[in-house]
Amino acid sequence: MHDKKASRVKIAVIATALIFALTSSVSVMSSTLGTSSDVIVLNASATPPVIAVDTDITELRVDVAGINSSIDLVKIDLSPLGGNAGTIMSLIGNFTEGNISGYRFNYSTNASAEGSFNLKVNATDMNGNYNNSVSFMLEVKRIVIHVPTEIPAMTFISNITYDSESTNVGQNATTGFFTATEVIDNETYYVINTSKPTGGTKMYVDLGNKTVTIRRLVTEPGLANLTFEPEVVMLDFPLWAGKTWTNTTKVTGTIVNETGAIITINATAVISGAVTEEVNLTVPYGTVPSLALELNCSFDGLGQPQTYQEKYWISQVDNVILIPKSERYINGNLTEGLELIDAFAVNETAN
Repeated sequence: MHDKKASRVKIAVIATALIFALTSSVSVMSSTLGTSSDVIVLNASATPPVIAVDTDITELRVDVAGINSSIDLVKIDLSPLGGNAGTIMSLIGNFTEGNISGYRFNYSTNASAEGSFNLKVNATDMNGNYNNSVSFMLEVKRIVIHVPTEIPAMTFISNITYDSESTNVGQNATTGFFTATEVIDNETYYVINTSKPTGGTKMYVDLGNKTVTIRRLVTEPGLANLTFEPEVVMLDFPLWAGKTWTNTTKVTGTIVNETGAIITINATAVISGAVTEEVNLTVPYGTVPSLALELNCSFDGLGQPQTYQEKYWISQVDNVILIPKSERYINGNLTEGLELIDAFAVNETAN
């Protein structure tokens, strides 16, 4: 009986020792595996960094180097986008940055949810060390308007909802969109020409790699005649709600204020652009998913602050840019409002 009791005590002591040893072993393993300093993760980028939900694709790319061992696997957690939490990235090449050399990995994906996302990377080497401290930053919007591959010449027919010339209200305006060119200071510019029963507006614009810029704005009868040097960015593609940009330019010419006084302008102006919201806009043309955009110009005239503002609701349908609605303001006072009725290519006829 005594021997059995002693045997039980020995077994208990041995079991306790084994549990302690295993616990210590696990603790040591936990402290050595997962050392992020042994795995370097660099240059995580999403191209483009903003995409439209369920439509666009972004390429996620990252550079990874192992200090004491080769890289085994690089995974990315795509579950916030509706994907797999352990998605394996593809090896696409090598990289060298300073004294660090390693491998480059990528993965292309779309997104089924809107929002701002941090997509965590987990890079593991052959010894089991890993680094999961780096994330991709990705914005997913309902509407993103990309750089058009081309801007075709179009004709827009719009209803005049407001005009400084009251007899125009309720009638139609015709806008030639990139249908003609004119020369200013030996440079050729596209003309966006809106004609109304009385008066109209001409904008002299140019196409950059990802921008539409404006050189001159002329609004008849005599409301504004402004020249911008250098040209001002009107549209900075791609466009999404929340995007902003700013220009500084020299503006010269004249505007007519709310009292009818002609103000001569020769000043440095700050031009700010902002995409303010996503909207389902209903106009005579139909209901169009659009981005609301504001272009604000602030400068001094006759020692007084002056402002000129344009508001556009912009949409992209089959790579064609549409402006379903626009408004113009001088010193906060509405001078023109247009709503789209029809749009067609210059070699077509109106519906």
